[in-house]
Amino acid sequence: MKSNKKHEHFKFNTIAIIYLVLVSFIFLSLFFSSCSDDSDPLPDQEPALSEALQNALDEGLEKYNGIGISVAVILPDGEKWAGASGISHGTVPITTSMPFGVGSTTKNFTAATIIKLAEEGKLNLDDSLHSWLPSYPNVDSTITLKQLLNHTSGLNDIADNVDFWEGIFWEPSKSWNPEDIIIAFNKEPVFPIGADWNYSSTGYIMLRMIIEDITGSDICSVYKDLFFDPYGLSNTYASKGELQTGTAHGWFDINNDGSYEDFYPWPRTAFASGICGEIFSSAEDLAKWAKAMFHDKSVLSQESLDQMLTFHSPCTGEEFFAAGYGLGAFKFNPDLVNGMEVIGHSGNAPGYAAASIYIPEYKVSLGFVDNTEEGNTMNLMGDFIAIIVDHLEK
Repeated sequence: MKSNKKHEHFKFNTIAIIYLVLVSFIFLSLFFSSCSDDSDPLPDQEPALSEALQNALDEGLEKYNGIGISVAVILPDGEKWAGASGISHGTVPITTSMPFGVGSTTKNFTAATIIKLAEEGKLNLDDSLHSWLPSYPNVDSTITLKQLLNHTSGLNDIADNVDFWEGIFWEPSKSWNPEDIIIAFNKEPVFPIGADWNYSSTGYIMLRMIIEDITGSDICSVYKDLFFDPYGLSNTYASKGELQTGTAHGWFDINNDGSYEDFYPWPRTAFASGICGEIFSSAEDLAKWAKAMFHDKSVLSQESLDQMLTFHSPCTGEEFFAAGYGLGAFKFNPDLVNGMEVIGHSGNAPGYAAASIYIPEYKVSLGFVDNTEEGNTMNLMGDFIAIIVDHLEK
């Protein structure tokens, strides 16, 4: 979904969840316990780099008041490192194989699916919405699929609508039809089609509806068959509400009092079904995905990848995390990543934050996952990039 100045936001109105009863608070001292035993060190010649990365992870968790985090790196020669720090819940440590909610990083998978369908001749990116979906209030059916993908459709973002969050969290166990979500919560367009840029998760809900219509399959199965299984993303799954065993607990500041509560007991059905599916993944798998997409270029044809990486710039000031947005991928603001060109996608979901990124100049792939809604430890991206670049330039 959309970022709240720093990240794509999932900050919802807490009035709607006043009846939530959560588990007891966790001892704060456990928040910063390191899971260095679970780190996956680089080969024999890289002990200094492995140590530097793990230290950055442990120190960053405390610096940014995180609860749990995992990061994975794939170097140009294919060597890998993965580390974890902090807890999932209670005394259960974060491990490098734990799936986290990836939020709007899901958009990269959605876009890749639409583009794959275009490569197979099952749709055209210049198709208008009226070719695939019925008419909806506040939706101009002449919007093209490409305009949904790059957020130039003018559609409002339902994530900006307080009523959407109240509707989702007032009945968290309700299974929503995405069409009903659009009818109930989509507001008037923010500009005429193609006239500007505005991040809109509404458009991506529609894209997922189109995917299900064309394939005749649930989108969670489509992702699995197209991407998760073929690319060895063994700790990644898509869901419309059910959490698989071993998923990291997500944490959220329910009362805006500066303290996180364990959000895991809260049903995700209304949210996940309403957006037509959400993805959970480990840092290792997000790094693998970035490598497959942007380094190996094995997911899409070169022509399709070029389209994905044709960025609309500048994005609005509110979306300062992105300096440019393509088709389900964006170019990160260089001020946040040591002035470098970094591409991929990031996102927040209730209780989680994540990113799957690639550094073209150094051919490095990274995955980040955080089990808090704010995802403040994502600020570590710059630190990790600096450590890796320093190593590669020596």
